[in-house]
Amino acid sequence: MPIKSLESFLFERKLTYTSSLDILSNSVLGIDAEYYLSRIYTFKKEQFLAAIGGVPSSLADYIYTDLQVFQEFNIKPLFVISGLPIQSQIVTYRQNELSPQEQHVDYIWNKLNSPAHTQYSYENFRLYSENLPLEPMINDLIKIFIELGIDYLVTPYNASFQLSYLYQENLVDAIYGSTDLLLTKIDKFILAMEFPTREFRFVDKFRMLQEFGLNERQFQDLSLMVGCTFQPNTFPIFPPTPKPVPNYPQLNNFKIGLDIVYQYMQFSGNNSNLYGYILSLNDPKLTDLYMKGQTAIKYVPIINKQGYTELYNVEMAKFNLERDADFIIEDDLASASTSSAGTPNESNNNNNKPTTPSTTKIVAKIPANLHDIISQRLPPEFYFYQSIGLMPLKLLNSVTGGQFVVRPPLELGNSASFKKLLTSKFYLDNLDQQYNLITQLLARYYQVKKIKVKFWFRDEIELNSRMMPTVSKRIGHLFINKKLETFDLRTFFAQSLTGEYNMKEELKFKGDLVSTVVLRTLFLYGIVDEKSQLSSIGQILEIFTRETAKIKKEELEHLVIILLLLKSQTLKLNEVNKEFPGVANQYKVVNSTYELNASEVTTINLISRVMSLKKFNSSPINYQGPVSRNLLNFRSHVEFINTTLLHTIECVLTDLVVRQEQNNIKSAYENKDQWLQLINQLPFFKNVNNTLMGIVAEIYFEVALKHQKTASTTTNEAATFATNYIADHIFQVANPSYNINVYGVNSTTADQMKTDLKDAVAWWKTFVGFIKVVNAVDKSLCDDSLLKGINDADEFVNQFSLP
Repeated sequence: MPIKSLESFLFERKLTYTSSLDILSNSVLGIDAEYYLSRIYTFKKEQFLAAIGGVPSSLADYIYTDLQVFQEFNIKPLFVISGLPIQSQIVTYRQNELSPQEQHVDYIWNKLNSPAHTQYSYENFRLYSENLPLEPMINDLIKIFIELGIDYLVTPYNASFQLSYLYQENLVDAIYGSTDLLLTKIDKFILAMEFPTREFRFVDKFRMLQEFGLNERQFQDLSLMVGCTFQPNTFPIFPPTPKPVPNYPQLNNFKIGLDIVYQYMQFSGNNSNLYGYILSLNDPKLTDLYMKGQTAIKYVPIINKQGYTELYNVEMAKFNLERDADFIIEDDLASASTSSAGTPNESNNNNNKPTTPSTTKIVAKIPANLHDIISQRLPPEFYFYQSIGLMPLKLLNSVTGGQFVVRPPLELGNSASFKKLLTSKFYLDNLDQQYNLITQLLARYYQVKKIKVKFWFRDEIELNSRMMPTVSKRIGHLFINKKLETFDLRTFFAQSLTGEYNMKEELKFKGDLVSTVVLRTLFLYGIVDEKSQLSSIGQILEIFTRETAKIKKEELEHLVIILLLLKSQTLKLNEVNKEFPGVANQYKVVNSTYELNASEVTTINLISRVMSLKKFNSSPINYQGPVSRNLLNFRSHVEFINTTLLHTIECVLTDLVVRQEQNNIKSAYENKDQWLQLINQLPFFKNVNNTLMGIVAEIYFEVALKHQKTASTTTNEAATFATNYIADHIFQVANPSYNINVYGVNSTTADQMKTDLKDAVAWWKTFVGFIKVVNAVDKSLCDDSLLKGINDADEFVNQFSLP
């Protein structure tokens, strides 16, 4: 989170300077990934993302087009992603209490579902002050970076301080990030990129401080009072920031804060810091926030070029950028005093980028309660795995914080089936296993530390991560060694589920490593047992993949998730959720008086749910079409299973690598690319698709059915009518400015939409064939009534399929 209201104030005071991208030619540019995305997806873009789920469909297009500009100037980007939050960034809520964003989303949903509401193209599911959340997008970002050959780094904590370190180490030549960089030891940074004009806007920290008449410490103090990353709360001395009103001057808290600073310095004579002013407020809570914020700025951990996690100020001291009472210099005192910046004002003048680090030996005095301000520290090896995107951030955060927080899904409401899924014994036991795998690699303290799961809708529970024997020992006998460099999920299920697993040879190939990890995960899910026997789920996957020669990796992953959803016995595929409505009727008006009966509603609901798993190849920068709370609720179930499965895979892989069981990849992998190739092969890694394909399917089949019943046309004519209806009235393909994409044209074409519908029908056929195998093997997963409903729906799909 940037320093509140500072960016607009810098533009107002003309403290941002323009330069050409030519200056950055042949350079390495460090980019704060969260800030980069916030500049792309402003408040007016992706307003319905919370209503369709997933990541922005235009994400890859934006990154690709920007990469082309970088390549034009031979600029190498390095994206830095913020990792774990510090304690001040963690917000806790009481039971049944919603966050401000969740309250807003719930209000919009209720507004859309009210009988008096007829259209919602102008509704916005985002709060004005809210950026798109980065955490759900991290894995998709990593996939895009790997596919495009872009370097990235998931920093231990804050991206701004990591970028500052990289800059001082000459690992990057320039930085593109938020105003939080002004809290670091940085002289200049890029605040805005204007790719169409091939220009950028930058800030000179020294000139800014001169303009404000502040030293560096005063600026930090003012930033903590206004609100920034390390202290997100705005002090109550400032008025609340109102929602912007067009053509009306906005209230700027940073400007108000400057006036407060000037008055304090004038009357007190204190020109060093604002600590005295904060004490004069006589509020211990504000003093505590200030002290914790200053401590976090000094001691936030970063990962250095040796791959070791170190405190920021300790690293900065090596460059003669930090000399104060927090450090003891163990060298010659005379030489130390000449090389140190004795006062904050003198430190501000030392803004030149050093060419060589200092050799002075420094011992830092660290606050005893630093873990209460930042977080409890993990081994450096874990931060390395986090840096490449291997370790799940949510699990690591809960290990250090002792609490796993479960927030409501995007559709909110009171979904009994989703709550039942979250609290089912199977998935709570699975969470125990994940923590056991992680904590057994840590110090004894973490092994006995209690971790609580805090749900938004019920009392918290305490996990039992202590198991005897440990999970690692239970799965340690499972190995697959077929000398495969590339992992293929279909081949794995078809050829590797049965046979001898206890191989003695060393695992040297990435395909074998991933195969072993997936096999161990299946063992934890009860799909493979101690005697290498398959459960009914394992038999279904083996039979289906052997009978199906060609199937896309993504589709097979979806089938596995559906199978696990059937096993959970929570959400029934062919049952209509009466609490959550589907697509609004206003999007299905075709001058028809025909009303769907209960059977037809159930059939279309089933079809749209299954087809919603398929990707709709549309990439609008601000989708504002129909939404479905019902499909979003279905997606929440699928996304939960997908995420849980991935977390187990990541924990098992980390355990395998750290313990070096029949592998030596920690020393064998000589560069980062080898690790990225391994991560790129992990199944279930990406976010589940948004609900757009299901929305299109629901409208298509209902419109086709109504038209066929009313106009007494053939099913082919009804299918053509429904296709044209969606193209002309829903996506308005003739209107190039409606739902435009990155390239400035309508994101959907009639041909693309027809192709996507045909692909969705093909996926549906794959699903039907799979369900028949499920029914034949285990009727407890799919009984005859469900199979009959799916077969009836298949006949319905056949009637209205596009020719």
